[in-house]
Amino acid sequence: AYLWSNGADEALRHRGHVIVSLLGAGKNPVEENLLFSKVVAAVLSSSPSAIGVYMGGRTLLMKKSFYLNNMKSVSKENLPLFNWIYFGMRQEDKKYSMYTYGLADFGKLEVEILRSSQDFQELQQMLYGIVHYVLSYDATLNHGETIGMSATQKLKITVSEGVFLEGTTAKISY
Repeated sequence: AYLWSNGADEALRHRGHVIVSLLGAGKNPVEENLLFSKVVAAVLSSSPSAIGVYMGGRTLLMKKSFYLNNMKSVSKENLPLFNWIYFGMRQEDKKYSMYTYGLADFGKLEVEILRSSQDFQELQQMLYGIVHYVLSYDATLNHGETIGMSATQKLKITVSEGVFLEGTTAKISY
């Protein structure tokens, strides 16, 4: 519940739950997650006592209002990434790192930005933009290529063993 300060305490007091599952998934992860998110939003909207959503595979616990707010203008062009992806943050000395958790569910490499001098807000904007691009365009981040938010920005991609995650991740130099 990294964006819900007392989420763990509130979740302990819940009295029931609804399980939403999508069977036969895997053909189009973005479309499937959009459908899943719309169903969950409908359930939340129709239940005054609902407090939040737990996405177990992605270890996300989100407050009801946060989840629904992310669904207000959802479309293929405006994906509800904060409902789908955990954006982890770490600080070491005066350097900042961020990573994703949940992209593997879309068949994509998780992404890490390591030991950057950029602050968390700047890192989150960059990582959000990269993740949105990867999912919206079914892009693959390949070792040795570059990515950027403009025609002139060229951030190097390195694919190697994860630092904050197990397995292989794409590191973005930023």
